[in-house]
Amino acid sequence: MAVCHHRLLLLLLFSCLSLRAIGSRVNITNNGYRDIVIAISPDVPSDQADDLLDNIKLLITEASADLYEATRNRSYIESVNILIPQTWENVIANASTWENLQNADIQIDLPNWKYGERPYTVQLGGCGDPGEYIHLTPNYVKNFDSEFNLFQFGPAGKVIVREWARLRYGVFEEHGYTGDESAFPMFYRSASAGQQTADLVPNVCSDEPVDFTFDYGCHVDPQTGLYDSNCTYSFTDQFRPGSSIMSDYRMLKSAMHFCDDEESSLHKHNREAPNQHNAVCDTQSVWSVITRHIDFVENNNLPATIADLKPTFNVVRVLNGARYVLVTDVSGSMVDYNRIGRLYDSARRWIQYDIPEGTSLGIVKFHSYATVLSNMTVVNDETRQQLMDKVPNKTEDNTCIGCGLQMAIDILHPGGNGGVIVLVTDGLENEYPFIRDVTPELIDAKIQVVSIAFGRDAENEIENLATKTNGKSYFINDNGNNDELNDAFTGSLTYLPAVPSENLTVLLFQKKYQKGNQFEDSVIVDFTVGRNLTFRTEYTNRNYLQNFTVKSPSGQVYNTLIFDNAAKLAYIVIPGIAEEGPWTFFLTVGSSTTDYVNVIVTSKSRSSSTVPITVECSVPSGTVVVDAAIAPVRLVAVVQQGRNRVIGANVQAYVERPDTAIQVIDLVDTGVGADTSKSDGIYSRYYIDLSNAGRYTLVCVVNSTESSYIDDGMGQLQRTTMGDFDRVQSGGTFRVEKPLTPSYSYPPSRVTDLKVVATEVDSTSLTIEWTAPGQELDNGTATEYQIKYSDVFDNLLDNNFNSDLPVQFGQGDVLDGSLQPLESGSKQRVSLALPKKSENVTYFIALRAINNRNVASNTSNVVSVKIVFVQQPETQPPTTRPTVTPIMSSTTKSNSSTSTWSPQTTTIAGSNSGLTSSNDLLILLMTCLSVLSISKVHSVVSSWINRD
Repeated sequence: MAVCHHRLLLLLLFSCLSLRAIGSRVNITNNGYRDIVIAISPDVPSDQADDLLDNIKLLITEASADLYEATRNRSYIESVNILIPQTWENVIANASTWENLQNADIQIDLPNWKYGERPYTVQLGGCGDPGEYIHLTPNYVKNFDSEFNLFQFGPAGKVIVREWARLRYGVFEEHGYTGDESAFPMFYRSASAGQQTADLVPNVCSDEPVDFTFDYGCHVDPQTGLYDSNCTYSFTDQFRPGSSIMSDYRMLKSAMHFCDDEESSLHKHNREAPNQHNAVCDTQSVWSVITRHIDFVENNNLPATIADLKPTFNVVRVLNGARYVLVTDVSGSMVDYNRIGRLYDSARRWIQYDIPEGTSLGIVKFHSYATVLSNMTVVNDETRQQLMDKVPNKTEDNTCIGCGLQMAIDILHPGGNGGVIVLVTDGLENEYPFIRDVTPELIDAKIQVVSIAFGRDAENEIENLATKTNGKSYFINDNGNNDELNDAFTGSLTYLPAVPSENLTVLLFQKKYQKGNQFEDSVIVDFTVGRNLTFRTEYTNRNYLQNFTVKSPSGQVYNTLIFDNAAKLAYIVIPGIAEEGPWTFFLTVGSSTTDYVNVIVTSKSRSSSTVPITVECSVPSGTVVVDAAIAPVRLVAVVQQGRNRVIGANVQAYVERPDTAIQVIDLVDTGVGADTSKSDGIYSRYYIDLSNAGRYTLVCVVNSTESSYIDDGMGQLQRTTMGDFDRVQSGGTFRVEKPLTPSYSYPPSRVTDLKVVATEVDSTSLTIEWTAPGQELDNGTATEYQIKYSDVFDNLLDNNFNSDLPVQFGQGDVLDGSLQPLESGSKQRVSLALPKKSENVTYFIALRAINNRNVASNTSNVVSVKIVFVQQPETQPPTTRPTVTPIMSSTTKSNSSTSTWSPQTTTIAGSNSGLTSSNDLLILLMTCLSVLSISKVHSVVSSWINRD
């Protein structure tokens, strides 16, 4: 059967051609990385400031030299901005302008229990996709050069290089993990001639044979023939490899290089090792992925001699608050669907209730030219109303978006680089300057643009602008089911200076109510929230909102609404700490079919020592999908309490398509397809229904399940009971330029967790297990599997898989289980018969999934099984009998004595009798094996066989 499998290779290639790190301002010029941001969380106490700042500089300086060598003289760290918390007022610092914690490349914050003090990188994407940030703990930074940290994590400069490679280039670790659930074992069986002769070797990538010893307590699992999943190893003192930095941290003492695919390389990549990098990057080497990055591709930043590798450091702090400019379209089309009126109401609410005090705000309107309605003004109780009054509510003529952006640049300029522009428009630009004309200046000034597209006809270039400036995009559907304007305005505030966790405002509930009379709904107040519980109703018409009542879990009723007619909203604030449990609200509205009420419920943490559960919802690849066939969309939600992840939650993505249809997609944490790691609190799935060009909006809704828990290090019996919780979070908008054609089909996702769970030597069979991929990527159910084996590893790779070199298992080989695919995310297990051989043999096994259009996935990770046959003892005596040493046996008969010769016998367990049965022989063999050499055993056995 001919199978198509080239499409996924294109997807992999595209992902490896990473253009930039989304959210990062880092750039590389003449081999030097500039504007790396290291941000310290406001949860870190200020009494650690001096030690932290001094050690950050030492740590990054060490990393710069190591990066230069690891990248073969092609990069180093040239400049770093260190953003300290706004509350560290006693520390000397320059004014920050564009830096913020949310987009920092390295975040210094309290530890995640799973990693402890170990540095780690949050990665939401696949091979070649940039990571989110590197996490360092304050204790690690302060003690990075201590003997303990050197022993526990390796030399700090190389540790940072290793994490930088994950963050910047999208590569993964090249070592195994302990535990039954790990898809990447600590040991594997190598087929390479260059490896040592031991059956099993550590799962690492090394430029020399691994010299190691097994740690105490290791034993072979009788089910798999492999070492048990908790078996570990130690390297000998003589083992000093030069690569790979991405392997076991204990190799970092000598390792300084990434493994390479070049045949002549001194650091040849180990494509056989069953590690995460090989699984995610389809056995490509780390260096191959790195050199395809935009930093190095097409001869960018070729090797250079750099004399001074020491970075410069700039310590900054927010001194005067964040700076925002509202740039709004007032062209004639804004009267359609009352866009100008809806914008007017939402912007005024945003100014009155959402923008924090101390933030500076400017307002610009544009049509055929731009006008400043308000210069940069510090928001406070005295200025809020005057700023609200500056929001435009009348329309004029043409659309010059570039004019509005240029005016915003001008009023931000006196405050230095940085700032956020909230751009609202509904039409196509038709006046010079255009968006593309001012984009370079926006990038140079490090201004972030949050784009809000009003209606289907809004200018497409605004999403490109948001992506290029590390901003966000939102879409307001004129006929949509939700009022996305609130999401857009509040979403823009994520660029505010970070606040301590206890001051975070968490969105618990949001819903639009229209075309009805009476509504009843509920929201959960969980154990992490309860302060400032606020029920807010936003209305289009005061008379439409007739009644709103809230009831607590214990039955107490709250019905006193506070109205703000100028902002068109009313709210109820629950005093004190709200009760845990379900809060019910009752809404009565008028008979209008055009008006609506939007209900929003928010709260803060339950106490100053409690961190709320939060959700981050995003499309990590950015806001523009140029070609859906090449770059599928990955939907991601991160659910966590502080730095600890929430496992086992029910996470759903609501996607509103360009045709206003809403699709609900279950996001999963299974380690399949879009989800690169299992049970890490990052829920993902590919969105494959990209058949329409246009804008798609994303909202993530999270609920608890009976199995939900916070991964805080406690055992299963000691885990904190979570109870019920609700969260909702907007993921913004992404726009598809070239949609899928009806005939196109994504392949199934590649299986990356295939493993052997049992072997049977007697029946020459094995049992394998994996997580099922989908019909298309990780959606649906594949049509069939091709599972193949060979005694040559390379026969299962690349195009060899489709050749006659490997052998495919058929239905007749199935001993237990089934070859029929299950739904994506399900565990599959099947027992298969291998050919019987008389000699020892190692088989390698891999699989592909095929969908109903005959499109195949890439080949899975390769696993191995060694069948060892016990040789049966010879049943015929040897041709030449061994010499038997006689002993004298004396017997006495009737006063006469005779002497006779007899073979030597053995006395067992104090018995004087000789061997008389096969049981005696078995006992003899066991005894002799424990104390004698094989030759002596053979001699004794032969003498017994040939006795008279």
